[in-house]
Amino acid sequence: MGNERAEQMKTFARLALLLVLILAMPGPAARAWPFKSKVTRQNYERIHNGMTETQVEEILGKPTEMKSEIGLQDLGEFDSWIYWHRGAMVMIDFSNGYVSDKSWTQG
Repeated sequence: MGNERAEQMKTFARLALLLVLILAMPGPAARAWPFKSKVTRQNYERIHNGMTETQVEEILGKPTEMKSEIGLQDLGEFDSWIYWHRGAMVMIDFSNGYVSDKSWTQG
């Protein structure tokens, strides 16, 4: 019976600690939980050629992956931003800081 009481107290202590941690979350983290992705088909359709990286980030958020390449013969810089969400891969390509192409692949 003493063992059972000790286990109940451990469980209670763990739950209390969890509650304290949740309540102590900073404001932005608390607002982001549960996480809601900005990567939606509707937001993807808002992206168009000529937009800046800042404009894309305002719509889709920070990318999951970023890849950069320097063009040959002074063709400039090429970046690809990749987003993954619920089986979809979204790739936004930039040429010299401006959207040059985009793709949505549902997997």
